[in-house]
Amino acid sequence: MTAADQPSTTRTDAHSPASFLAAAAALTAIDDALRDARREPTDAAGPGRGPAPAPEQALASLMLLRQVREQLAGWETGLIETARDAGASWADLAAPLGVASRQAAERRYLRGRPGAA
Repeated sequence: MTAADQPSTTRTDAHSPASFLAAAAALTAIDDALRDARREPTDAAGPGRGPAPAPEQALASLMLLRQVREQLAGWETGLIETARDAGASWADLAAPLGVASRQAAERRYLRGRPGAA
C-alpha cells in the first residue's frame, strides 16, 4: 500500500477550509467574482477606462493575489482526500488536476502533503 492509498487524516492547518462545503462555497464565490471582474464596464468612459490606480493599490492587489494563491494551494490536498474518500480514483482526479495520468495525479497529491520533500 502506498502512502497515497492509506486513509487520509483530517487537516486543520491555517490554509485548510473548515469543511468541504465551506471550500465549495468559497470557490463558487471566487469563481463568481472572477466572472464579474472580467465583464466589460458599462460606464460612459468606455471599456477599460477610468482613473489609473496608485502604485500602492496595485502593489496591495498583487500581495492579496499571492496570499489567495497560497491559501488555495493549501486546499488542494484536502479536496483530493475528500474526492478519494468519496470513491474517486486517481484516474478520475487527473483531468480536474490538469495532469495527464493517474500517476501524475498521485505524485501531485504526495508533493502537496505536509512533510513532503
